Amino acid sequence: MSATEEMPDPLAVWTLINSHVLARCIHVVADFGVPDALDGEPVNTEELSARTGMNADALARMLRLLSAHGLFAADPAGWVHTPRSELLRSDHPQSLRSFARMIGTHSWPAFTELARPAQTGRPAFGWQAMMERFAEHPDEAALFSQAMVDKSAAVVPAVVEAYDFSTFATVVDIGGGTGRLLSAILEHNPATTGVLFELPHVIADSSDAASDRLRLVAGDFFVDPLPAAEAYVLMEVLHDWTDEDAGRILNAVRAASAPGAHLLIVEVLVPETPGPDHSKVLDIIMLALTGGRERTQEQYEILLADAGFELQRVVPTRSSYFVVEATAV
Repeated sequence: MSATEEMPDPLAVWTLINSHVLARCIHVVADFGVPDALDGEPVNTEELSARTGMNADALARMLRLLSAHGLFAADPAGWVHTPRSELLRSDHPQSLRSFARMIGTHSWPAFTELARPAQTGRPAFGWQAMMERFAEHPDEAALFSQAMVDKSAAVVPAVVEAYDFSTFATVVDIGGGTGRLLSAILEHNPATTGVLFELPHVIADSSDAASDRLRLVAGDFFVDPLPAAEAYVLMEVLHDWTDEDAGRILNAVRAASAPGAHLLIVEVLVPETPGPDHSKVLDIIMLALTGGRERTQEQYEILLADAGFELQRVVPTRSSYFVVEATAV
């Protein structure tokens, strides 16, 4: 049961209407580095203000709100971390600070323009506009990249733990960023080699990932042929695209695949049941930002069948992500 379900209906609706206030406070304190300014000892508001450059009164009021939701806590000697607020530290192994800053900077305008995709079904900005923005603002591009890396910190180990890659001689990671997932796959499967297929500018930033077992290939999956392999991985790729474009990506994989080759789609799945689920929030983020969508298992099954793949099984992980396994027919 969510917190609002315990409230009288008018208050519950009022709280939902103003839920952006809490989110914006998280964005702001993350951007000012408040979580990093707190260490193991309590810090009073004045000192925290001096360390971060925030106004002391505004800071205290924001922390009062956030602490009511489990982020930070008030101690007689000052403010202290909670397990949730520690996730906003830059040095946390599962840090969400870059993700919070990213959502609060270049992504936020897409939500102020949400009426446009609500009317048209198309994003207010889209991938091309995002790429042009990043080209003009490399600091935002770097923040976006770091946010994606950090967000995968909990997912990658969970995927490698849940799925057995050892039967594949070669795994091609399509659109795999700087190779974090593929590197983890190879680390846990010494007999497997890998190919990272990414856009040229991403490959240029991924040279550290290359090894005698991991080859880097630059290309565009909408244009260039994909390398041949026993298995292909698409992690958080298809959700960026419409069904039409996702179908084009799957067709490109099928064109490179021999019958029986495996395709492993790593995504969250939208449950068929009602009730809160973070995949439903992420679905609206995709609608606003890229025009993509989160999908149900049935929707993936249809996409896969149209591209010449047969869904074999869905493997849960200890994260919120699943491995959707299919084979080329």
